[in-house]
Amino acid sequence: MSTIGLYISYLLPILFLTIARLRGDTIRKGPFNLGKFGLPINIFCIIYLVFIILWLPFPPYMPVTAVNMNYGGPVIGLVIIFAILDWFVWGKRRFVPPADKVGFYD
Repeated sequence: MSTIGLYISYLLPILFLTIARLRGDTIRKGPFNLGKFGLPINIFCIIYLVFIILWLPFPPYMPVTAVNMNYGGPVIGLVIIFAILDWFVWGKRRFVPPADKVGFYD
């Protein structure tokens, strides 16, 4: 389960960065960038991570029983559903971005 969570935490920033680049948004580059190979590498990473995230929670042995079932996938799914519900019910009202606290946008 921790490995699935780790790969999801890798996937999200790469996915959002790639979406922003494909939309044509201006992205400030840091000291380490991949130049013209960045977008193809990011797309490959997204495909690879989705593949791994889908296959990791599969049971390790056949036939599947209650003892050898890998419950990591369903548990991660429930945690994600709970986090989304928490955001829409309580979090949206309470969240203040850090940049708003220091007057970054003023």
